[in-house]
Amino acid sequence: MARTLLWIARIVGVGCGGVAALAWSYAMWVPSAGIRLSGVSFVGALLMALLALIGAIAAHRGHAVVLVLVFLASFFPVGFFWLTTDHWLRYVAMLDFGFPVAAALVFAARRMTDKVPAEAGGEVRQ
Repeated sequence: MARTLLWIARIVGVGCGGVAALAWSYAMWVPSAGIRLSGVSFVGALLMALLALIGAIAAHRGHAVVLVLVFLASFFPVGFFWLTTDHWLRYVAMLDFGFPVAAALVFAARRMTDKVPAEAGGEVRQ
């Protein structure tokens, strides 16, 4: 059961992070995307794409704390603004909610494996 939760967490985190990174990259490089990014905004979109990639990597590796930090860093400054607008980037802001979901699933999977004794096939944690 713990492995299933961990795989679901990986799928959710990597999926949301990968799609968000692609969407931010599209917003940066395609001028007809409906958003005009120049100067600081371009760097901000680049930072958001990098945060999404970091979130995807953290989900793949099973780092729940990093997933929570990526959610906090990406949603509250930028994602919350786009969530309240009528723009296609609103859906990218909704993808940020995949990071805490994946983090919760990783935490749950880790707690399940901590309770299984090593003799029964559980992981031994130091």
